[in-house]
Amino acid sequence: MNRIKFILGEDKHIRLLIRSPNNEPFTILQATYKLSIYGEIEKQDAAEIDKHHLDIKLSPQRKGYYELEITFKIADSIRKAKYVVEVV
Repeated sequence: MNRIKFILGEDKHIRLLIRSPNNEPFTILQATYKLSIYGEIEKQDAAEIDKHHLDIKLSPQRKGYYELEITFKIADSIRKAKYVVEVV
């Protein structure tokens, strides 16, 4: 699982590039994210969609290991991605 690092107090954007495995054209119809720590959801919201990029602004409130789960819809498929967010 990919890891993203923060220092407590940081407030920054996370941008993800979504790619087609066969270079087929696609459109991201909607995207949301959920940031949780120890099973407790700290924040969930819609992600900004810019063509094939998703933009999420995070500001984790505690030190520890968070799970960032991103859900996005392309045509009739729903896809997910997960990241570990480490806050020191």
